[in-house]
Amino acid sequence: MLSSESRDQSQTGRQEAWVKLKANPVPDVLVIGGGVNGVGLLRDLSLNGVSATLIDSGDFCAGASSASSRMAHGGLRYLENREFDLVRESARERNMLLHDASHLVKPLEVVVPVRHWVKGLPGTALRFFGFSRSPGPLSFVALKSGLLAYERFGAIRRALPHHKVVLSGRNFPPGLPKAVRSVISYYDGQITGPEALVFEMLEAASRIEGVTAVNHIRWQYMQDGRITVTDPLSGETADLRPRVIINAAGSAIDRVNSQLGIDATRVRGVKGAHLVLRHPQLHGRMGGRSFYFDDGRGRMVVCMPVQDVTLIGTTEVETDDPQDRQVVDDEVNYLLSSLNHLFDDITLTREHIVAVTSGIRPLQAGNGSATQAARDHALFEDRAGSTPVISLVGGKWTTFRSFAEMAANSVLDLLGRQRTASTADRAYPGAGALDVVQLAQDSGLTTQRTKELYSRYGTVAREVAAFCGQQEDAPVADAPGYSRREIIWLTRNRMTLNLEDMILRRTNIVMTGRLSTCTLDNIADIMADTLGHDDLWAQTQSQGCAADPRILWNGK
Repeated sequence: MLSSESRDQSQTGRQEAWVKLKANPVPDVLVIGGGVNGVGLLRDLSLNGVSATLIDSGDFCAGASSASSRMAHGGLRYLENREFDLVRESARERNMLLHDASHLVKPLEVVVPVRHWVKGLPGTALRFFGFSRSPGPLSFVALKSGLLAYERFGAIRRALPHHKVVLSGRNFPPGLPKAVRSVISYYDGQITGPEALVFEMLEAASRIEGVTAVNHIRWQYMQDGRITVTDPLSGETADLRPRVIINAAGSAIDRVNSQLGIDATRVRGVKGAHLVLRHPQLHGRMGGRSFYFDDGRGRMVVCMPVQDVTLIGTTEVETDDPQDRQVVDDEVNYLLSSLNHLFDDITLTREHIVAVTSGIRPLQAGNGSATQAARDHALFEDRAGSTPVISLVGGKWTTFRSFAEMAANSVLDLLGRQRTASTADRAYPGAGALDVVQLAQDSGLTTQRTKELYSRYGTVAREVAAFCGQQEDAPVADAPGYSRREIIWLTRNRMTLNLEDMILRRTNIVMTGRLSTCTLDNIADIMADTLGHDDLWAQTQSQGCAADPRILWNGK
């Protein structure tokens, strides 16, 4: 058990954030929403000397930001909808991430099995010119032509090889159906730790005077322009009078605007689900590559290795409930059926599912099919009384930096200030080389352990390793590469208030495919000990997470 002194210090990071919030009752900007767009904006504002407070009624990165395909990509399929500006922006931002966050964003080969040489080309042309919305098969000619344009868009700070074409079946990946006529491989990026990158930005921004971020906060807009915030942990309240309000609440943007007295429909919620599969043969067949393939109905799905599991997605289901996390049978059946058409010799069933992910894309409101809906981002300005409110609508992981830059420029204009710093080509806090052998010697850990920490935290691993090496440590049950001391560090330093926060957004344990109820019990006990909670709290937290299909799939 921890000493009482250790417990008193266990929430230092969050307590300090709350103290900073109260000490700055008139921030230049209040950001509502701690997803990647809101956090990216906080980073940009902090670098430009703007005082800013970010609050989230739940946890940081708890919405669509934590339920993506974990790709930094240029949006190849957006070419068909003539979203050229978005593809150009996405390809440029992908390259920046590969250069500036290389500890968490890696090159990824994407393999596309193609069954037709020209079949489907007329339909592609009709969709391209806006005469059709009907899906159709992918042809070699259309894909080859699209990749030439795609790679041209990605020429700025080029970070990836050119695409490859394989025409001989003898050289195809094994197990592909005989109907496959060619295989084309191109390259995008894979974000190995999306939540970790969000926390890096949060921590770096919050070190700057006048900038803070607090999760699990209740807030209420008052008619005199105040935002009253309440810390449910202490019951304390504070009144904020920001000069500008940013609505970065994702799928809850319209709901937040309504709370601010704004009657507007800005968002179209489109839910996307992925399956997390543990199937060693499938994982081995991936060979570290992603497969992007036709589901047999003209719609493309993506399957990729993530740590020790395989991720397949995604679905597109309209929803008007920002809290809708349900993954229904139709989605599960669709994804399994699609994947079972990829290889002739590999069959996936529900028994191979270890977890699911689910998030709601906050697309711009509009009509038509969800598949064809625009993926671009946009800013909308309204007023809550006399206070400007800017809503960040749309966007995706790859373009969060440029979207934040756009929003920051609007904020600076409203404040009458000039930009003094740019986030373009700026390395992320955990980027850079690290001598893991020397770190092992300095911390008293094994080299294997410091390698694991570096893969998760980049250069922030120095701090984690030092903490883990201060006292005797022990592994976490059924969680390869994680330890008790690491869980304590994450609880103290990354505002982790409950077990769901830890499992889904502070660690990647789900992606080991080995997480068990023993893991949940073990980590809940560590957190209870760290936070000063009792055994009942730990038991309740563990049982709640065990019933969450995003953590442990129960087959229902």
